[in-house]
Amino acid sequence: MRIGTVKGIEIKLHLSTLVIVGLVGFYAAQVYYVVTGSFDIAAFIIVGLINGFIILGSIIAHELMHSIVSLRNDLKVSEIELYMFGGVSNIEEEPKTPKSEMKISVVGPLISLLIGGIFLAVYYISIFGFGIQLPLLSLLNIGQTSAASPVLSVIGITLWYSGISNVGLGIFNLIPAFPMDGGRVLRAFLWKRRNNLLSATESASRIGYYFGWLMVGFGFFQIIFLTGIGGFWFIILGFFLSNSSKQAYQQTVYEFKLSKITAKEIQMSPSEMIPSDTSITNAIKDYFMKYRKAFFPVSKNDEVVGVVTIDDVKRIPIKERQERSIEEAMIRVGNYPSIEGKDTGKKAFNKLRSEEQEPKLVVVKENNHISGFITQNEIQSAIRLSSLLFGEEIEPDF
Repeated sequence: MRIGTVKGIEIKLHLSTLVIVGLVGFYAAQVYYVVTGSFDIAAFIIVGLINGFIILGSIIAHELMHSIVSLRNDLKVSEIELYMFGGVSNIEEEPKTPKSEMKISVVGPLISLLIGGIFLAVYYISIFGFGIQLPLLSLLNIGQTSAASPVLSVIGITLWYSGISNVGLGIFNLIPAFPMDGGRVLRAFLWKRRNNLLSATESASRIGYYFGWLMVGFGFFQIIFLTGIGGFWFIILGFFLSNSSKQAYQQTVYEFKLSKITAKEIQMSPSEMIPSDTSITNAIKDYFMKYRKAFFPVSKNDEVVGVVTIDDVKRIPIKERQERSIEEAMIRVGNYPSIEGKDTGKKAFNKLRSEEQEPKLVVVKENNHISGFITQNEIQSAIRLSSLLFGEEIEPDF
């Protein structure tokens, strides 16, 4: 669900994000009950909603800072997506230098720490500087009840809990476990030191993989020996982190392999092109039924002008297909992303990842003429064959 756009970056909210909002709100309401000793449903809802949406705003600010610094380092950011485990800035390529990686990675946790510090500063200055009777809280005395009024209790708990939550978010993200922010900071350091992105990514990913399993183990320990339901959260996060670390390393390997191959070398040259004046009925019989391909180029005066799929044909009523040409059903080739034949396969891969239109393809051009197409099939074939071409096999051993 799209909730807004900042600097041309779409911000999308997955429904699973409500799990975080709900959990934060639940624990904030729990703190309110412990501190006040009052079972006030209305106060629970108010405290829960305020703190839940504050943490949501903090996560958006965290990811926005990643995206803004990425833009300043000449990296394209397509969108920010918020989901159950936090947020992701969809940066369409890896940082070009260790320095840019470091800046992009560290800014998110720093903004979380800053937000948390502001909330806590306002909270403690209100108490000790202005003498406002907010409930005095710390991680050590949270079980003590307070005589503060309901309104001051809501304000105090919101300031303290939002501060602690954001500081915790910042510290957690600085754990050196790739692909978390701290893991990316570690990778930047190793990349600078070794001058080898793959080696740095493997080391950082390995730490992320084993740290994820450590979280899983701690989760089971908490459930069995401490009888805490929070252990389930550690188990889910641990599995997610260990899986993400392997996937992130694999993606880096893919991009490394594809960076050594040009788009022209992996493209699929146009064949079985449908003339633009062919009727849709004849196109179905002579091309779709005969060659059974997912899509066909459409040509006009020996130039590719569009691409047509069976879904495009389906949109034309059956009774009109004999009279109407395939040009009326096709999608103009200019609507698809394009690259030059001399560009790398990595560039095609990144464009494909951000493409939403079906069929997902990238148009390859040579001297302003279309020389071919690249789909996911060409990318997968290039990755499989690259080890034969260059004599390299790079697979994770963790």
